[in-house]
Amino acid sequence: MQQLHGMRLLIVEDEIFLAGDLADYFEEKGAVILGPAPTIEAAQDHVTSANAAILDVNINGKMVFPIADRLLALGIPFVFFSSYDEDVIPTHLRHVEKVGKSGGRHALLETLFVARRRAQDENETAAADPTTDVAGFLPELRLRARRHLHGKAAADRLVEQTLLAAIDLADSKPPDQDTLPWLCDILDRTFTVVGHQLLD
Repeated sequence: MQQLHGMRLLIVEDEIFLAGDLADYFEEKGAVILGPAPTIEAAQDHVTSANAAILDVNINGKMVFPIADRLLALGIPFVFFSSYDEDVIPTHLRHVEKVGKSGGRHALLETLFVARRRAQDENETAAADPTTDVAGFLPELRLRARRHLHGKAAADRLVEQTLLAAIDLADSKPPDQDTLPWLCDILDRTFTVVGHQLLD
């Protein structure tokens, strides 16, 4: 359980007793608990501080996918902990590990380790091959662009403008900042400046 020592674990769960039980269990394993967050709004405050997360799918009638999207963009591993069928989960998030609520805490712990190991492997692969790194970011960048611009062609033009801007800004990228969040920030700023020019 050494791998959990000091890990900042965000728990997003609206069932108070279940949330408390999970928090106690993972805290005993050495994790630092963020939350548990009983609302989407409360969870948003903890996302950037987390090393990993456990997400219930339905939080007081709201779907947790905005939190999942932010975690994905930041490269933070997470697990869905829910009894919902997979078809409720958006297509772009169906690769995420999922544990049913009947699976118990041990299954959740094991699945969380799988998710973290996968994220570490992806980061190591990206670090070893910068070309693969950028190519691997394109699906997430396109998804983010389509939240700003509904037309596929316009969204792809926004991604293109983002990558061109990133080339110009590469020398000023903070060395301790991960590439995907840096690119997402450039995309958002690019949309603010030229988004209206990219419309179909």
